[in-house]
Formats: sequence, C-alpha cells, structure tokens
Amino acid sequence: MQSTTRRRVALTTGAATSALLLLATAACGGVDTSGGGGGAGEEITVTAFAGPWGELFSESFVAPFEEETGITVNVVSGADADWLTRLRAANGENPPFDVVALTSETFHQAVNNDVLQPLDTTRLEHWSQLDPVLVEQSTVEGSAYGAPLTTGSLGLLYRTDEIDEAPQDWTDIFNDQYCGHVALPPLTYNAGLQFFSALVAQNGGSLSEPAAVDRAFEQLEKLKDCVSAFPADAGSVSTTIQNGDAWIVPFWDGRAFAMEAEGQPIGFSYPTSGAVGALTSYYIPAGTENTDAAYEFLNYLTSAQHQKPFAQGTFYGGGNDSIEYDPEFSAKVEYGPEVYEGFTWVDYDAATPNLNEWQQRWNEIFQ
Repeated sequence: MQSTTRRRVALTTGAATSALLLLATAACGGVDTSGGGGGAGEEITVTAFAGPWGELFSESFVAPFEEETGITVNVVSGADADWLTRLRAANGENPPFDVVALTSETFHQAVNNDVLQPLDTTRLEHWSQLDPVLVEQSTVEGSAYGAPLTTGSLGLLYRTDEIDEAPQDWTDIFNDQYCGHVALPPLTYNAGLQFFSALVAQNGGSLSEPAAVDRAFEQLEKLKDCVSAFPADAGSVSTTIQNGDAWIVPFWDGRAFAMEAEGQPIGFSYPTSGAVGALTSYYIPAGTENTDAAYEFLNYLTSAQHQKPFAQGTFYGGGNDSIEYDPEFSAKVEYGPEVYEGFTWVDYDAATPNLNEWQQRWNEIFQ
C-alpha cells in the first residue's frame, strides 16, 4: 500500500473524471456479511449528506448492499446538524435513523447527549483494517463509537487564474497580494473553526490555552480589511470562489479537487506546517431496533472494496488503510497513517464551551 507517504503531484482532469466515473461502474457484492440478521423484507434508515456526496454514497454502498442482502435502505439526505437535532428529540427511543453520519463536531455533541451507542467492534469484520488515528477521533473514555468512512484535509483552496504561485502555508493567507480577495468562514462553520485551530497550532499552542487563543485572534486582526466574503457553508464557499468574489479560502481537499475536475480554475495546497483533519464516520444511534442490519451495513461501509470507489470519487482518503488506490488518486490526494498522525485535530472539548465567546470576538473584528 502506498498510503504512508505525502503526495502533491498534479492529477489531470481526465484522470479525475475517470475516478468519478469509477463509482458508476463499481461492482456489487463480495463482502461477507454473515453473523447478523436481515434479509428480504427488512428495512433500515441511513443518512447521507445531500448532493453529489449522497449520490456517490448510494452508488457505492446502498445499491450493492440491497442487492446482496435483500435489506432495503431508506436514505435520508440532509446535514448532520439536523440529524443530531432529531436524535436529541428521540432521546434514545425509536430513533429516526439506524445508521447516521456525523462529522467530528456533531459527534461530540451527540455523545454528550447520550444519543449514540458504543460499537461492538467484534461484529465489524474489517475493524482491524480501519485507521487507528481516525478510530481514536470517535473514541470516548475507551469506547469506540464511530466507523470512519472518509477523512479530508483542510488546506488552502485558491483560484489558479488569479494566483500564479501556490500558497505554501497557513500564514500565506495574510500576504498583501491577497488582500481584498480572501474568503473567511466564521468559527461556527467547521471550516472556520478548523482554520482557527490551525493558526493556534502553528504558533505552538492549543485551544485549551487562553494565551494561544489570544495570539490567534491577534493574527486574524491582520485580515480585518482584507476579507471580501464570509461563507458559512460549503455551497457559499463554492459560489464565492466561482464568482470571483474571493481568490483564496481555507477549505477541504476533496471539495477543491472535485471543483477542479469540473474544469474550474482551482488549485489546492496542503500547508507545510500541517493540515487540519476533517472526519466523517458512521454511528449507530441509541435505541435502534435494527441493530443486526445496522452492523451488516457497517460491514459494507468499512470494507476496502466498497470504500475505494467512494473515496476516489469524492477525493477523500478512506477509513480503511488496506485500500489500494489508483495511481492517479495517490498522486494527488494526501492520505494514510503518516498523514493523519500529522494532522491538527480540533479539540472540541476546549472549543465547544467557548465557541459563542470566540465567535463574538470574531464578529468584533470583521463586522
């Protein structure tokens, strides 16, 4: 496997398109799902992020799973903040989903609200193949809750038709040449908090240190008159960059490479001081009555065979370390144990109780 080295070689648009097309022709079956219940007539409800991500998810996992097991998968499209709200309302009784996707931020909120159940990892046949760094991000007090699907790197997305020399590190966003053309997500959006965490970490601090947080805010003040847009969701980031309202923005590698594959003038830089990890894992809510089928689906979800086309189609590294990626993907996307060990990860235990105050400080700078 080639996943333990960092790679920055450019991938052609044609190769990227081939990676996307691979999803549409992914073979069905091939995963042993013995040991659980399930079969014709059984149904489970699984969440998936709306848009192309969800379409690729259905092609890679749902369709072959239904064909092989006979279990019907009802896919609920949307966003994890809404799913968490609905799980809270259920309060562990008859939850609206049997398997739910959460990012790191919403996972911590879900655990604090007791709406997830720890995984019985002995029921997951691919558990030993899952990346331990990613597994640890969904582990609380020794209990593993999440099965990692994909991880992205927050770095710097930029317009190649406006910026000739690719930015190299986080501090490059403060360069005078970008002033008036910077997009900066707020701290209440994952990308904004992850960027803030990068600034804190780059100066040798952590989110639990007030002095380090203060230094990061002092850095942000240098951008006071240079920010042209404040996108608060993925769609707004894309629109801002596409319209030319900004030339550079902290964003994720998979999103950037997908825009590039569509023919847009987009580049992406992995910061030399380290990217910030962005993880999506799947969880089993507390109180589900379809536990056996849920574990069957997680076995599909965590297999190298089915993660590979999804990872390559989304340009994100898969949670299964045994995936043998195509050369084009390996040449473009940074992934694997050494990469994940070098990530900055948001300390949500420190961030969550202070987020409202930090956002207010952010507002005082930029609004």
